[in-house]
Amino acid sequence: VPIYDAVVYYHKALKDITAKEWLDIVRMHAEDGVDFMTIHCGINRAMYERFKNNKRLMNIVSRGGSIMFAWMAMTGEENPFYEHYDEVLDICREYDITMSLGDACRAGCLADATDVAQIGELVTLGELTQRAWDKDVQVMIEGPGHMPLNQIAANMEIQKTICKGAPFYVLGPLVTDIAPGYDHITAAIGGAIAATYGASFLCYVTPAEHLRLPNLEDVKEGIIASKIAAHAADIAKGIPGAMELDNKMACARKKLDWEETFKYSIDPEKARRYREEAAPEKEDTCSMCGNFCAVKNMNRILDGEIVNIFDE
Repeated sequence: VPIYDAVVYYHKALKDITAKEWLDIVRMHAEDGVDFMTIHCGINRAMYERFKNNKRLMNIVSRGGSIMFAWMAMTGEENPFYEHYDEVLDICREYDITMSLGDACRAGCLADATDVAQIGELVTLGELTQRAWDKDVQVMIEGPGHMPLNQIAANMEIQKTICKGAPFYVLGPLVTDIAPGYDHITAAIGGAIAATYGASFLCYVTPAEHLRLPNLEDVKEGIIASKIAAHAADIAKGIPGAMELDNKMACARKKLDWEETFKYSIDPEKARRYREEAAPEKEDTCSMCGNFCAVKNMNRILDGEIVNIFDE
């Protein structure tokens, strides 16, 4: 994300960074060999004025977006990534870099979802997408953010239409604002719906979101939640092979084969630990149902055996 690095690299007041210096960081990253960059080019002067005239509950929550908004406010100049977009494209084409067009105006709370700022920026990103393709530069579009469940499908359709089917990269979306400590879950719920209706790339969210820098366990929890969301969406979309693991898991559970169950789990380590922490009296059951296990009893009765719960 060049806009972050520029602030640290130049180590001077934000308002004193020049348009050329912003662009020089893009080239520096390209020369370093990055694969894709987030470029906050959609928040131009027109978007700046539109945002000021349409008040939000949470304002701008994008780091890059807030930095560029502040820079434009203090200098009165146009966003250099927008004004000199062709130069950015030339750099990306030269070094075969994919651009991730940053969503500076994504909503940071449900109340701001799908507002004038978010959709206005998306329209600009749609125009910039075509300009990138015309110069043989690949792009993906960053998206929300925080968003109620009932708006997600419509947002995916709007993006696909305005951005002509360019891959959509969503942060979540988080479907409620009241779950700090559990935002990997709120993001996975939104991510599953977003991916079902057209999102191409889910950005994982950790339980530490909105609270602190995540630790290793937070990152693991966030990634697994996002993988579950993506897999659920693949099943919903009928992606070939998506159901294969689920069918294998069902067969393993039917056979009460615990090793096979762990093998097909998305987190085998956790699944194994949970079983070991509450070891059952009999290997063919778990501590949840014991001899009342529906799976075990159905297997027996269908094999012609007598089922008698209390003398086993």
